[in-house]
Amino acid sequence: MKKAIYILLFLLSYTAYSQSLSVFRVDASNFPTIKAKFIAFDSSGNQITNLNPSDFEVKENGVSRLVTYVSCPEPKPIQNVSIAMSIDVSGSMAGSISGEIPVELGKTTARELCKSVQMPPSEFALQTCDSKALIIQDFTTDKAKLLSKIDPITAYGENDFVEHLMNRLTGLLNIAKNGKYKRVAVLYTDAWWYPLADNELQDCKDTCLKYNIQFFAVIYSRPEAESNGIKQSLQLLADETGGYLYDGVTSTQAAEEIANCLQLQAQDDSPCGIEWQSVFSCKSELTNVEIKLYPNNRKRKTSFQIPNSSLAKLEIIPTSLKLKNATPGIKKDTTIAATARNADFNVTNITSSNPAYTVTPTSFFLTSGQSQNLTVSYIPADSGYTYTKFTIENDNCTSEFYASGGYPGKRAKIKTLKLIQPNGSETYVVGMDTIITWEGVLPEEKVKIEYTTNNGTNWIQVADSATGLSCNWLVPKTPSNLCLARVTANLGYEYSGCDDGELQICNQVWMCANLDVITYRDGTPIPEVTDRSVWAYLTTGAWCYYNNDPELGAIYGKLYNWYAVNDPRGLAPEGWHIPTDSEWSELSNCLGGESIAGGKLKSKGTIENGDGLWYSPNLSASNESKFSALPGGYLLNIGFYMIGNLGNWWSATENDAKNALVRRLGNTSPSLNRGNYQKLNGLSVRCVKD
Repeated sequence: MKKAIYILLFLLSYTAYSQSLSVFRVDASNFPTIKAKFIAFDSSGNQITNLNPSDFEVKENGVSRLVTYVSCPEPKPIQNVSIAMSIDVSGSMAGSISGEIPVELGKTTARELCKSVQMPPSEFALQTCDSKALIIQDFTTDKAKLLSKIDPITAYGENDFVEHLMNRLTGLLNIAKNGKYKRVAVLYTDAWWYPLADNELQDCKDTCLKYNIQFFAVIYSRPEAESNGIKQSLQLLADETGGYLYDGVTSTQAAEEIANCLQLQAQDDSPCGIEWQSVFSCKSELTNVEIKLYPNNRKRKTSFQIPNSSLAKLEIIPTSLKLKNATPGIKKDTTIAATARNADFNVTNITSSNPAYTVTPTSFFLTSGQSQNLTVSYIPADSGYTYTKFTIENDNCTSEFYASGGYPGKRAKIKTLKLIQPNGSETYVVGMDTIITWEGVLPEEKVKIEYTTNNGTNWIQVADSATGLSCNWLVPKTPSNLCLARVTANLGYEYSGCDDGELQICNQVWMCANLDVITYRDGTPIPEVTDRSVWAYLTTGAWCYYNNDPELGAIYGKLYNWYAVNDPRGLAPEGWHIPTDSEWSELSNCLGGESIAGGKLKSKGTIENGDGLWYSPNLSASNESKFSALPGGYLLNIGFYMIGNLGNWWSATENDAKNALVRRLGNTSPSLNRGNYQKLNGLSVRCVKD
């Protein structure tokens, strides 16, 4: 695929407008060999073709590179052309870029292109567009007439690139299709707008292919601006039609010299080629290139991006470790591999952002292609979610890998998730493409990204399950100086809890988690009873953890007997109550009935797959209701049973002197079953709002 052509001018002197050097179509696909096309003109306006490698100096990021090949083909006969030109007259074209006005730069290129093409026999048409496309001059061979129509053009309006390109009568491509000779469409714009929809872009491509239109775009803004907006659409259209996109045109001289390139390419003369040798790099960011041509003392800047397959890196497999269910205080080890790619690596140290995680060895040397096994050790302090980033220090480029630990469903005691960009100091232009970044979770772990334009009163979702520690974002048309952004972890499994503590299902509002209180509503302590022989004879309220394990209690909540549920001092917090049997039935009915409601209540995933807390098959679990029911098991008078298989919840409704009504969920059923348990049993409790 052709790349955007970056034309950035840094000239020491200027003796004649026609003496120039233009560099474009940089190709790094055979890295470290880099190829590019160029066109050079002497002071008389003639193309320079008798060149060799010693006529050039090439620097990458200020470092000289070896030029290995230069070639210029024999000139082809000049073709007659029908060139339809369009100047963007939206309001942004009247702004300033590097001290220049984009609409004036566009007019400069248009004038110089007209001057460089022999008329007649070739012909030109001229159109402008903001939110409406207007034909300023239909195809003519009268050069003076055309030039007189360019001078009065000013920028003042809105944007509509569909109108600009495809208006049935006045769109640029529909003007170009009526040309007599080789059909060429040239768009002069600053490219500050949204990309075309897929069907809109396809309509443009179809028109160009049907009528043999070669499309060119000249962008009067810095090359880093709006790379994924309308610029991307214009690049794809140029690629499809054999044209080019010239980017980064920010000076009058560049605007003039682009006209020479347009004339040469539109009339089928072939550009020259140059090759040089680059060196390895660890980064996928743009490499800045400066090319100097000694015969006319001209310099040009461009850039390229190294293909990912050619990057030098210390490859870590796997790059992320999930050390789940590690016993607190007991070391857990695992092994990973480090492999040198495209370069030798001398590792001098490996550091961890969390002292609970260590790695050995921390120093070693690898030649390209060689591997080293590393042992990662983790000693958890508790069962909560933890995270670390390992940083590998070496003589080439810093590498990283990640690890996390903890029981599924257990939140972190120390929050590590952090929004990196935006950080509160940025100003973004509507339609600008930017990147949101974060850290503190594994790259594959999902996060929700939101922004607000009213200082947090309302939040608008950007993505609900972004991964990779970064997310592309096209700035929306919602101008404000009260903007904030936030990122929220979604650790790849569903837990019994939510940020604001409550959840509406149909006409009811439920707590998001199983009850986990140790006092009644009036502050009276509820006894914790860990001795099952004592528990079996209670007739008053009590609670315990499953297996008397606080770590499990942190996930599933407490188990209560029904005497605590029924205590007049109130088990539920103020504003809440224990649901009656009829309220459980209301929940069941609103979710489609007892036979399917259970699947809509159960959290998704399985223990076997490492993404949930239910044993397989966790039948029909969709968690459509967001209730996130967990299989917390229960306590009978003879022991704890069925954690991972069953979830059981009390109702406030008594059945008889010894029993009360309950609801049950199981891993092998989609049903929400109604049952009858002895009051002395220990079950989970989920409250409903008054």
